[in-house]
Amino acid sequence: MHWQTVNELLRNTLVLLMNSTEFDEFRLVGGTALSLQLGHRLSVDIDLFTDADYGSIDFKIIEDFLDANFGYVDKGFGTITGMGKSYLVGEDRENTIKLDLFYTRDPFMEPPLLIEEIRMATLDEIIAMKVDVVQRTGRKKDFYDLYEVLPRYSIKEMIALHKRRYQYSHDEALIRENFKNFTEADGDFDPVCLRGNYWDFIKEDIISAIDNE
Repeated sequence: MHWQTVNELLRNTLVLLMNSTEFDEFRLVGGTALSLQLGHRLSVDIDLFTDADYGSIDFKIIEDFLDANFGYVDKGFGTITGMGKSYLVGEDRENTIKLDLFYTRDPFMEPPLLIEEIRMATLDEIIAMKVDVVQRTGRKKDFYDLYEVLPRYSIKEMIALHKRRYQYSHDEALIRENFKNFTEADGDFDPVCLRGNYWDFIKEDIISAIDNE
């Protein structure tokens, strides 16, 4: 487990949540899950997703838990009706972690990966979810993450994982188009990459991978 990719507050928060029954239905997804598994970049937030039935999670119980365990909780940070909620939690207003708790639109393909008591989405699952973001226009950190797994997974294999997980919304032509569309990502902040990768080279290599398939 590459704990060097997160700060102490995030690590302690994640361990607390993963060992609490209130969060048994959730698993860690996204860039933090990938960074903890691969160690390629720093990550600063916690994304917990569940494929439990919509409406089955009692957010009042969760918020009572957060109030009891954190000195500071911002419950108004963001809500997507029917999908979940976002919070800021931490020791005080100046020391917080963004915590997302969301239902996933599609069921997970695989059981969670369990490492050091942390339930995480598998690499296949994370790649499918990252490609789904690319289908809707990727962020810079998503391209950094997909570039990290490019030696292990071809673009074709990544797209196949997306089709497996998102069969009803899958659009291969759009994915391939957006894999080469960096218009919005160019304006994003640069993730702190522990591999020394540069954004311009990442774009070139991704375009080359698409064109050479």
